[in-house]
Amino acid sequence: MLEPNGFYCVSTIQKSPRIQGSWCHAAMSGVMSNNSTMEVQDLPSETTSTSLPPNIIQTILTLMPMRDAFRTSILSHNWRNQCLNIPKLMFDDAVFQGPSCKNGSMRWKLLYIVYPILLLHQGPILEFSLCISQLISCCEIDQIILHLSRIASLKKLTLCIESGDDHKLLPAFFNLQKLTVLKLQKCVFQPPVTFKGFSRLVRLSFNNVSITAEVFLRFISNCPKLKDFTLIGDEKHLMGRWNSDFVELFECLPLVERLCMSWYPIKCFATGVMPHKLPTSLVHMKYLHLKGLFFARAIDLRSTLLLVTSSPNIETIILEMQYDQYAALTPTAMNLIDQQDYSYVVLHHLRLISITNFDNMKTGMDFVKLILAKSPMLKIVDIMIDKRVAIHGEVKMLKELLQYPRASTRAEIRVQRP
Repeated sequence: MLEPNGFYCVSTIQKSPRIQGSWCHAAMSGVMSNNSTMEVQDLPSETTSTSLPPNIIQTILTLMPMRDAFRTSILSHNWRNQCLNIPKLMFDDAVFQGPSCKNGSMRWKLLYIVYPILLLHQGPILEFSLCISQLISCCEIDQIILHLSRIASLKKLTLCIESGDDHKLLPAFFNLQKLTVLKLQKCVFQPPVTFKGFSRLVRLSFNNVSITAEVFLRFISNCPKLKDFTLIGDEKHLMGRWNSDFVELFECLPLVERLCMSWYPIKCFATGVMPHKLPTSLVHMKYLHLKGLFFARAIDLRSTLLLVTSSPNIETIILEMQYDQYAALTPTAMNLIDQQDYSYVVLHHLRLISITNFDNMKTGMDFVKLILAKSPMLKIVDIMIDKRVAIHGEVKMLKELLQYPRASTRAEIRVQRP
């Protein structure tokens, strides 16, 4: 049935032979380019044999980029049928490189490429990803999520809205109870009151997802297996008042191994009197990635020190700094490290620390000095100096770094400009 806006409602499309044929042809041609003949006629006869077992074909198709996997449908009816059983459906820009997609709108791509592939799919879908440039919120995404919610097999889901308004997730989205990996970008996360979280979730990435503090904490507290957590956001997306602190956050993340956070979420959890160390160490934490830090702000330096010194088994630290040559160093931050006792800290497993947009501010230098002194197994200190740092400032920085005591005799300090 054609709706007034000129698009089909997916729930009204029946899998009739006529629709299957036309839509399958559209989907296949959409992801195949003019040179997709693959020169089958030039291949040896044994190469074009259709006697491969279905499980072998499935393995081959799963390991290929989705666009290339669908191009194998020209080999035989057997390969074409197996294309309709691929368990991993990854829709990115590469899928839509065919000539028929060149002038198609985003909604056209969803309707004539994504829809038919989903509707004609015959096996379980284990992984689904929709990350296309200029992807905007639209009703077609709702229909895709509704279709996926009826599939009990889905384990990994990625949805990245690139521009325009955030996409409000349907209540049906929260029925995907077998999810182990969830990545969302520019979505509105408002679960129904009956939602109890995703109990199997291991990896979660929220990039500019609109959510309140209450909903967020209730959600992650009901994801007991979470090990990989990313929270990127700003004041627009992390809505309302955030009165929770790092202690409460990590009570909900007892098994976290990989953590990535941007500056605003860090600020949200750095409330009240920040402890010198978390009451329960993050013993599973191996990878820490913090973005948008500025060590002239005491809150940024305190938060970083808290997370690093509370992670005794940390292996990798990635810090993306901000640089503001006109910002004043706060008195609190100036001597923060000097005034604290870190004699108990030993980072036995730290191998790599990487810092970008680094300057010669005292707080940043003190932090590197502390890391060098407390990391006996450290191998690489990778520092990318901000391009706005003057040459004489860089020379002074290098002289100081070379004089700092190192717990690891193998630690290599690599300093470079962009």
